[in-house]
Amino acid sequence: MKIYGLKGITHGWARVLTVMGPDGASALLARIEVAEDVSVTAVEGRLTQYIERRKGGLDRLIAANGIILLSKAEWDAKKAELGAVILR
Repeated sequence: MKIYGLKGITHGWARVLTVMGPDGASALLARIEVAEDVSVTAVEGRLTQYIERRKGGLDRLIAANGIILLSKAEWDAKKAELGAVILR
C-alpha cells in the first residue's frame, strides 16, 4: 500500500503530516500504526492528519509506515491524479 505524506505546521506551530493514498483515507487510517508521540485527526470527507506531540514523533511515524514524503508541487499533482478516491 502506497502512502503519500505532506509535512506542514498548524496555526499553533505544531508539526503536522497529512496523508493520502490510492486505497482511500479509511484504509490508511486502519493501516498506519500510531505511537503515543503523535495524535490523529480523522474527519469524514477530509484527509487524515497526524500531529506531533513529542519531537521526532512524525519522523518515527514516517519511517515505521513507509510514508513517501512529497513536495507541495508533487502533493498537488498526486492529489489531482488520485481524485476523489483518496477521501473514501
